[in-house]
Amino acid sequence: MKTTLELPDELMRHLKVRAAQTDRTLKDVVTDVIRRGLEAVPAASDTDPLQAWAAKLVTGADGSIRNPDGIDDLEFFAALDGIREQSRQQSPRDPFADAG
Repeated sequence: MKTTLELPDELMRHLKVRAAQTDRTLKDVVTDVIRRGLEAVPAASDTDPLQAWAAKLVTGADGSIRNPDGIDDLEFFAALDGIREQSRQQSPRDPFADAG
């Protein structure tokens, strides 16, 4: 499939150098880099703590969902405390501001 991408000049130069160094086409290098990026597991710091917690949940055959760490999941509660603290630092939003 053909597509057009706008890439920063410095990134494009880096890709062209990589292609020349490895004796491959630019298309092959870009495809390889994108494929490896999509297959990479995000680092813990890149993952939203709540999404990481939700990924650990186990769904039973009956559709029930349970946390294998039980209620003692300290990482979840630490992440929740962080979210609460961020929320406290922001001005409350006006629920009627968008009502029209």
